Amino acid sequence: MKIELLSSSHTVGEANYHLQFTPAYRRPIFEDEAVRVLTRDYILAAAHRHKITVAAIGFGPDHCHVFTVHCKNHSSVKVANVLKGFSSRMMRKNHWSLFKKQLYGKKFWTSGYFYRTVGAVNSGTVGHYVKESQKKHWPNEEVVKQHTLHEFAA
Repeated sequence: MKIELLSSSHTVGEANYHLQFTPAYRRPIFEDEAVRVLTRDYILAAAHRHKITVAAIGFGPDHCHVFTVHCKNHSSVKVANVLKGFSSRMMRKNHWSLFKKQLYGKKFWTSGYFYRTVGAVNSGTVGHYVKESQKKHWPNEEVVKQHTLHEFAA
């Protein structure tokens, strides 16, 4: 994926974020493939609704990484609130039975999140990050390739 500077009538620039969200109580709910896929799909739906481009999503058993690009109109706070809020609401409303033994109360995500502004996010940088950083969570190399990285065309 090629990342280019965005230009409008008065601005030129690049705004990419690496966000990490953690489920409430840091429970390993993403060990379940259905929870991963549904959470990913709700994050993508929220991003689409708010015109946020998601370059990739990666999961560890107890956290989710989201790489966004072209976020010139949204702060990291706004992006995190939009993605976490919608995915939390929909997961609790429609799929509570998948993780109710691990989570309780009205929480899906913790209240906080990690964010970092990043330069060009492309398949190479994301792939390297997932391969090197996620190995400890998914010791089986095949699982890493299949379940922890979902790339999307911008």
